[in-house]
Amino acid sequence: MIKLKGLKKKLLRLEASLQKDARKLAKLKRKVETALRVESGPAKVRPLAQVNDAFKSAKPATLSVKKKRELTPAGRAKLSALMKARWAAKRAGTALAGEPHRAVA
Repeated sequence: MIKLKGLKKKLLRLEASLQKDARKLAKLKRKVETALRVESGPAKVRPLAQVNDAFKSAKPATLSVKKKRELTPAGRAKLSALMKARWAAKRAGTALAGEPHRAVA
């Protein structure tokens, strides 16, 4: 006699394979439908104006790209002066201690 645990495993495997087969069947049906549409004749040709309108009304699917912030010349000068002062202070501090510079967090 097969244990309950073994039966459950077999049942799960069978259900998984049935779902997989159902997906394959649906895929094949879609392929047959598209093949029939292609064989039935050329698709209706829309006027160029309608196509352009459709493209204009559709929203572009763009990813949100972060905009790089730009510095104004005055801001750049201020930042430059602050960084130069900081570097000078670091050089002065390391020269007094007599040790090589170490990054302090």
